[in-house]
Amino acid sequence: MENNRPTAPEVDQSEDIVAKARANKKTILTIFVVAVLCVIAALAYIMIAQSGSKKADEAIAKADAAQNDSIALNLYANAAKEGYKSGNRAKAEMGILLYKDGKYEEALKYLEDCSLDDEIAEAGVETLKGDCYVNLDQLDKAIGAYKEAIDDADENPEIVPFILVKMANIYRAQANYDAEAKAYKEIIDNYPSYVNNTRVDIRKYYERAVASK
Repeated sequence: MENNRPTAPEVDQSEDIVAKARANKKTILTIFVVAVLCVIAALAYIMIAQSGSKKADEAIAKADAAQNDSIALNLYANAAKEGYKSGNRAKAEMGILLYKDGKYEEALKYLEDCSLDDEIAEAGVETLKGDCYVNLDQLDKAIGAYKEAIDDADENPEIVPFILVKMANIYRAQANYDAEAKAYKEIIDNYPSYVNNTRVDIRKYYERAVASK
């Protein structure tokens, strides 16, 4: 999967978050999405072993073994047609690869049609949908997808605050400073370990949002 990770924006540059999201097509995948993909990979064998479709299992196994993204894209597309658990994971993989290629609308078609039997993996899919919407200038839909991701993440202390930061950046781009402040306040109140360990000064962002109201 993509090895590059997005760097934290400086306080005086956060207004440009949406533009940065569009520009950094290959680095926009969030830290937690990468972790989610590791979860998906770990579940791959279980999914294949339990799947009701041998054909789907074989198709996704070939895709997993592909040596480059171009070949994998074609193989995952074939696997996605087969249904069952393997077919649904193939749809998620298609969404990831198409996103990396900047084909956001195509990525959304696969992401919206896949269903993964794991809440964290579902949170990853919803967040990637949100990232697609950001790049398509559909910020309200992005917020909706991020909220779904938070619901799926079920208070995960690493995933939820990271999504809240993404939401806060969109709210600021929309000049919705009250919502921005609430997002940062939720991180401060409920996820102190994230506040203390991240390079982003969450408290300073919160104070700026409050001052902007």
